[in-house]
Amino acid sequence: MTATQLKSVVDLHKYAQDVAARRPERDPAVQKLHKAKQMVWLSLLTSMFLFYYLLDKMSEALALL
Repeated sequence: MTATQLKSVVDLHKYAQDVAARRPERDPAVQKLHKAKQMVWLSLLTSMFLFYYLLDKMSEALALL
């Protein structure tokens, strides 16, 4: 982060427009974080499904006893 020298109202207005024009979704760091978030949610969903499946199979096995 760099310090910005704002000497007039025009500079402030231009800086505000530049900040408003930024698209954070195009930032490579944000894209990496979004991809990591998707992978975490997918792995969480997969592990919860496997846990439920194994719990169901253990329940069926215990019902046979």
